[in-house]
Amino acid sequence: MVSLKLQKRLSAAVLKCGQKRLWLDPNESSEISMANSRASIRKLIKDGLVMKRSTVIHSRSRARRHLEAKRKGRHTGHGKRKGSRNARMPTKVLWIRRQRVLRRLLRKYRAAKKIDKQQYHQFYLGSKGNLYKNKTVLIEAIHVSKANKIKSDKLNAQQEARRTKNAATRAKRNQKAQIVPKLDV
Repeated sequence: MVSLKLQKRLSAAVLKCGQKRLWLDPNESSEISMANSRASIRKLIKDGLVMKRSTVIHSRSRARRHLEAKRKGRHTGHGKRKGSRNARMPTKVLWIRRQRVLRRLLRKYRAAKKIDKQQYHQFYLGSKGNLYKNKTVLIEAIHVSKANKIKSDKLNAQQEARRTKNAATRAKRNQKAQIVPKLDV
């Protein structure tokens, strides 16, 4: 058996692959051993005595199928879990995500003038104090707050109107009371 070390090295360089991936024709080893330059190796490649083997295919179809099933919620029971709930999905990460979502919403509402800066501050502190479980709850709280504000403003306006009306009637009554004694005397 002839040593084809040089030919393997040159072939690997010409074909731009590793030496393990080469196929040298075992029946033509004497002819291959005669090649001692890259040009002669290129000729052997053209003749089909030296070839680059195709890569071994490692299919991921099963892995993809398994991942798809996992997304549906399969293969995630107690027996498949290693690590505590907090190790698998840290509560801190969940908290940070929630805070970012709520704060983003509050900023958006403030920029759109849906809430004023006092309300923004109140809801900001509320979200930091774990009052709102999610975005929906916060939006609902904002709506309730706005409704209450409108209601209280309406009541205040009514009370103010009532006060001014009462003051006017009182003033009229006082005026009449002052006029009547002058006529009697």
